[in-house]
Amino acid sequence: MHWNPKSKLSIISIFLLTLISFIPNRVSGQVIIKGKVINQKDATPAASANISLLHEKQATFSNKDGYFSISINNIKSNDTLLITSVGYESLRIPVSAALLKKEFVLREQVKNLESVTVFNRAVLGSTVETVGYFRSWNTKRTGGEIGRTFKLPYKKYKIDKVRFKVANFCDTCLLRLHIRQVTGEGEPGEELLKDSISITINKLMLNGKIPEFDISEYDLTFKENELFVSIEVLNCSTRPKETCSFSFAGTEKGAYIYKSTGNGEWQITDDYTLYLKLFLRY
Repeated sequence: MHWNPKSKLSIISIFLLTLISFIPNRVSGQVIIKGKVINQKDATPAASANISLLHEKQATFSNKDGYFSISINNIKSNDTLLITSVGYESLRIPVSAALLKKEFVLREQVKNLESVTVFNRAVLGSTVETVGYFRSWNTKRTGGEIGRTFKLPYKKYKIDKVRFKVANFCDTCLLRLHIRQVTGEGEPGEELLKDSISITINKLMLNGKIPEFDISEYDLTFKENELFVSIEVLNCSTRPKETCSFSFAGTEKGAYIYKSTGNGEWQITDDYTLYLKLFLRY
C-alpha cells in the first residue's frame, strides 16, 4: 500500500492542533502592561490610581503624570486588570485587551443628590496616643494582614477614614485596606470591600503626620455590629544599601489579629492592640 506524504502531513497537523487546544490558557514568561490613566471629564492624568490584577498579587500605582507599568509572571490571558481611584468608577479590562491599550479612562462616580441625610459623627478605636508597642512586619508582598476587631453600636453607619500609626524606614510603602466580617468564632471572615483601596506612604516616624485611608468618596455603608479592620503591606522599596524596615504601632492593652501570609492561619496576640481609629457617620 502506498503512503501519501500529504496525508501524513495532514494527520500531524490535526494532532498538533488538538494538542494546542489542551494547553492551559496561560501566557508564559513575563508580561508587562503599561499605559496612562486619565480622567474622562477633562483628559487630565489620574495620579495615584491603583492598578492590580484581579486574581494575582501584583499591584502598582500611576505616577503624577498618570503613567504606570506592571510586570506580571505567568499571567492568565483570561484574567482582568483592575484600576481604581477614589471618586471614580472602577475600571475592569480583560488582560488581552489591556495589552493593546495605551490609555485607560476613568469615569467620575455619579452621586445621588435626590435626598440629603444629616449624619451624626463618631470616632471609635484607640484613645491613647502614646505608643507602647511595635510589631515589625514583612515589607514584601506576602498576602498577610494585621488588624483588630471593632464593635459597632449602630444599626447602620458609614466609614469615612481609617487612621493608623507606623514606623516606616523605607522610602515608599504601598498599603491596602481590608474590612471584613467577623465569624461566629470571632475570626476575620468575608471581605466587604469591593474595590482595592490602597495608599502610598513615604518614610515616616511617629512624630510626623499620622497616615490614614480617606475613603469618604466611596460612601461605604455597613450594617454589621462587628468588623475586622486590617492592613496589608503590598510592597516597600528603598534605595540600595539603605535600611528598609516597617513596624505597626500599638498604644493600648488589648488584642490584635494577624496572618503572616495570604493562606496562613489567623493568630491572635493579647498584649498591645494596634493603633487604629475609625471615623464614622451614623
